[in-house]
Amino acid sequence: MRLIDTHAHLNLPEYKSDLPEVIERAKKAGIIKCLVVGIDRKTCERALELKRIYPDFLEVILGFHPHEVKKISEEDYLWLEKNLEEAVALGEIGLDWVKEYSPKEKQMEHLERQLHLARTKKKPVVFHFRGDSDFWNLVFDFLKPYEDLPMLFHCFTADKEVAAKILKFNSLISLPGIITFDKAETLREAAKSIPLERIVLETDCPFLSPHPMRGKRNEPSFLIFTAQKLAEIKKISLEEVAEITTKNAIKFFNLSLSL
Repeated sequence: MRLIDTHAHLNLPEYKSDLPEVIERAKKAGIIKCLVVGIDRKTCERALELKRIYPDFLEVILGFHPHEVKKISEEDYLWLEKNLEEAVALGEIGLDWVKEYSPKEKQMEHLERQLHLARTKKKPVVFHFRGDSDFWNLVFDFLKPYEDLPMLFHCFTADKEVAAKILKFNSLISLPGIITFDKAETLREAAKSIPLERIVLETDCPFLSPHPMRGKRNEPSFLIFTAQKLAEIKKISLEEVAEITTKNAIKFFNLSLSL
């Protein structure tokens, strides 16, 4: 059985003391690739550093998170453009109307700029979107001019109506460990409605540890619990979930792995 963790933050300080052990546990749990995601220049640089240490196991996604864009400079953009060839995608980029750590206008400005860069560099994009139903209407209007771009909607937590609109784009939906939470019935209903061929899996570690690991630091080896829950939701085998979601990730990110 092979699994791919499509969204991990192993470049954060939470893994400073035991990253080799974390990676070894991931491999023993059937994880064959882990995609390390940057949120600002510092974490992007760390992601590239880790990829050089673990070239057969890690890939990188480089970009500027909506929380961070108020601090991003022209020099940072020059760096991103120069280093994007080493990344499998541009991300995580997007809009966050829930915490709004950066002003909305600034978030939209930087999202558009990074979408242009992704198109220029022919890179798929990984999105971070958080907001209410009106927010999602804004998102879909914003993305219409970019329908040509392959899109992955990271850490999906909305309902099946939003999922249906996402699927109209050239897109995949990434499911996190939240689908294992007791109160996540709306998300599980959404997951049930999404074709398996449009789903990938993620941990978003060190955040959002799935049941039964809640309260602990999340890590890639915990992806198995999310895969098991999705198999239960879909009423199919764990092996089928692993096989198809892994194929989806390989195709989307153009990974050098066999299908």
